[in-house]
Amino acid sequence: MKAIKSIILFSVFFQPSCNSSIDIESNSISKYSLPSSNGTHNELTIFCDDDIWEECGPSFVEELARPVVGLPQNESKFDLSRLPIKSISQITKRSKSILSIMVIPDSISIIVKKNVWSEPQLVVQIIGPSTKRVIQLFKSNAANLIEQFEKHDNSILLGRISKNSQKSLPESLKKLGIKRMLIPKGYKTTLDKNDIKILRADTKKSIQYLMAWTRPYFDSIYNTEAVILSEQNKLLKKYFEGTENQSFLKIEPDVSINLDYNTIGGKYVIEHRGLFRTEKGFGGGPFVTYTFFDEKQNKRISIASLVYAPSSKKRKMMLELEAALSSIRIN
Repeated sequence: MKAIKSIILFSVFFQPSCNSSIDIESNSISKYSLPSSNGTHNELTIFCDDDIWEECGPSFVEELARPVVGLPQNESKFDLSRLPIKSISQITKRSKSILSIMVIPDSISIIVKKNVWSEPQLVVQIIGPSTKRVIQLFKSNAANLIEQFEKHDNSILLGRISKNSQKSLPESLKKLGIKRMLIPKGYKTTLDKNDIKILRADTKKSIQYLMAWTRPYFDSIYNTEAVILSEQNKLLKKYFEGTENQSFLKIEPDVSINLDYNTIGGKYVIEHRGLFRTEKGFGGGPFVTYTFFDEKQNKRISIASLVYAPSSKKRKMMLELEAALSSIRIN
């Protein structure tokens, strides 16, 4: 009887099928008839009954709550909250990101829908004939599904940042060849030289920096990733002094750097994520650096975001900064 009730509840947008393909589509309801979604940043609401979660839960938590690379303390990729099907309410159905897990005999499917009960919203349902098949289906598609939730979060963040961003791009960044970037209010240029710009924002819980620099681009340069980090280290030492005598910032050498490669606004981008610390002093935090390659103008532009927030979690701060970096467009 419980399974029948679940099917009725979700039948308005989920139709179990006999294949395991991922179907992505938007709800046909006009966004003007939908309420606004709720939830911030990396929150993910899970709809799953207790008996199913008892068996499936550990496999889902292992992937979805995996510690994020490049943070000084363990913080999970998503903040998870779970509700059994019978406890779903009109409020919880408005969550911006929802994962539904169901066991239905003779059915196997992953269905992805946008703007089902609210807007913007991403809803994913995983259906299998047994908990074992549900786990197998999730594990084989986990990377794809996580990427979709992260892209959804990023698009929401960009919308929120745009409402609270500076009206015009600082002239210091325009000089480097940056055409557009969503920069939250509060950032002020503290250094403006020909090939390097530094902006700083002070909040109640943190000090945040944007450091941008440009260099000539040559295809023949070997190990460009290491060259970028070397440049960043030299700039940190030169322009970021600590409070103790002869102290300065540097990239933490004992922590592995996470590398990613992307394309943003038609430009090839190398992404570095790691930690920085104060040499001969105290303090540090996470950083993320995006390097844009402009082959037409034979140059590359690197922009590093650094966060110093000793008493706060940093996952959400870094998500906001990365969303801002993803908004960059080069001339």
